[in-house]
Amino acid sequence: PGIRSWFDQAGILICRPAANSSSRLGVALKGGHNNEHHNHNDVGSFVVVLGDRPLLLDPGGEVYTARTFSSRRYESNVLNSFGHPVPLVAGKLQRTGSQARARVVSHSFTENTDTLVLDISSAYDVPELKKLQRTFVYSRLGAGSLSVTDEVAFSQPCDFGTALVTFEKWQELPDASLKIYDQKEALHVNITATGAAFKIVPDTIHEDLSARKEPTRLGINLTKPMTDAVIRVTLTPEK
Repeated sequence: PGIRSWFDQAGILICRPAANSSSRLGVALKGGHNNEHHNHNDVGSFVVVLGDRPLLLDPGGEVYTARTFSSRRYESNVLNSFGHPVPLVAGKLQRTGSQARARVVSHSFTENTDTLVLDISSAYDVPELKKLQRTFVYSRLGAGSLSVTDEVAFSQPCDFGTALVTFEKWQELPDASLKIYDQKEALHVNITATGAAFKIVPDTIHEDLSARKEPTRLGINLTKPMTDAVIRVTLTPEK
């Protein structure tokens, strides 16, 4: 299929390492909107696969109940944005509907690097929100990497955080980085934040999933309200 697949109308980019390269890191990056078929509230979501192991992911659908197809659908923490690796803005999850839509600000694709910049501010019903831009940079160089950068601006100080979602084991390291791993593969997660310090807040998502597992949401939360902040998460294979 080549090194990338770009679905411009859906706002979905799939990035793959070049054949016979030293990188085994592949990613899927999602813009889209929150009124899609079988919709989840997941504007800005992403999946990271190392080798054949999806270490960071969308945990998938729940076991269907009457709630799934009712007005209570988004009480589910795997169908709402809590169960996806997207920001939490002023304590609010993403809203539902086609107005909650990623706008492609820019994209640039080269042999070595694919960059996708999304404005995802419309996904949040937060009057104080002035800007929320998510930038994905996927590199095929070396062992490969993905950086996810969220730039946010508010008219007055608000809480802000983002998240990673995994079914696998995780560890917080002494330098405030993370390790996400299973029995075969491991990702190193470097985190930087401007404007405030951050803390890792783990939550087990207790929903009945088709996968028959319970995912972990690793919240990356700023420790105080801010008017301007940047959180960057850089994912690389463990050496």
